[in-house]
Amino acid sequence: MLLENWEKIKKYYKAWWNCQVLDKVPIWVVAPRNDPQSREILSGNTIKIRREERFNKEKVIGCAEKIFQATFFGGVAFPCYWPNFGTDVFSAYMGADIEFSPVFLPTFHWGANEEEPPPVSWAKWNNPILTDYSDLSVIQIKDKNFYWQKTKEFIRCALERSQGNYLVGLTDIHEGMDSLAVLRGSPNQVCLDLIDNPEGVKKAMKLLWKAIHKVYEESYQIIAGKQEGTSSWVNLWFPGKGYPVQNDFTCLISTSMYQEFFLEELVNEINYLDYSIYHLDGPDALKHLDMLLEIPRLNAVQWVPGAGMVKEGAARWIPIYQKIQAKKKAVQVFCQPDEVDFVLENLKPEGLLIFTSCSSEKEAKELLSHTKV
Repeated sequence: MLLENWEKIKKYYKAWWNCQVLDKVPIWVVAPRNDPQSREILSGNTIKIRREERFNKEKVIGCAEKIFQATFFGGVAFPCYWPNFGTDVFSAYMGADIEFSPVFLPTFHWGANEEEPPPVSWAKWNNPILTDYSDLSVIQIKDKNFYWQKTKEFIRCALERSQGNYLVGLTDIHEGMDSLAVLRGSPNQVCLDLIDNPEGVKKAMKLLWKAIHKVYEESYQIIAGKQEGTSSWVNLWFPGKGYPVQNDFTCLISTSMYQEFFLEELVNEINYLDYSIYHLDGPDALKHLDMLLEIPRLNAVQWVPGAGMVKEGAARWIPIYQKIQAKKKAVQVFCQPDEVDFVLENLKPEGLLIFTSCSSEKEAKELLSHTKV
């Protein structure tokens, strides 16, 4: 049974979502189990998924299950499978083209401390399916779309196989400006659209919200009744309808433009959900933080330093976390094992959740014992 101590773990998540703390700060830690076979599995040398196998649900989910068995989940960590056809699959539901990697690993997120794995897929840029804003009919989820059908098929299959051994999460939905950028062929084009056709962008965003709502609601209805709560690529447990919201390409625009064009869709999404965490990615996204912290129903913020910035360490970002905590929002903090004590000393325990990974099961258990989590 991989979901050990689950009833206890849920209590920590419920407290964290409400910016509270129980008897201790929850720590999420994973590591390879103490045997050579587990290390070999987690190295990726024995369970790679090839391009022609990407829609073989038994193979893909079976490989994810092997990863779970090879992994030590400590503290409030838990195994979660979610169908992963790439970050731009939401746009593919509407007809956008995506390109798949030759080889990739099944879904598993080690955290910000590890090197990023090769992407599963990526959008084919400069190939817009929304050629202009005179006809917005492409902005809808097509029920017979191949990728949408496969996503739901993988969720159903994983739920049947899981038998309480792991959670099944929703796929990665890149909404907002991120999706519009794919539909328009590039983020640069959307930036020009904000000047050249502002009303067209606003109309498109209203339709995108309807598309997001459809994908989430239909996915949730498959999961509801078969497991309590929800999960996703952030490896958090949401007691009800929950999801990480984001808008990565808004790094390219001002906060005033974010407010004018994309905030309404974001707030609609947050208000629809029971629990939400904003995925704030990269230094250029920090200019929007003050605005985001004023959204009443946003529960938490996940700060990710961005490519090339992870090695800066947690100490550099303590003021960012403190600003988030000052607004009574929970924080998900990624750090190295040797930074855990520093984080605990410099941040409030209320609404603090620490994510890390260790090189061995022994190291992970020592960390948990030392920090009394």
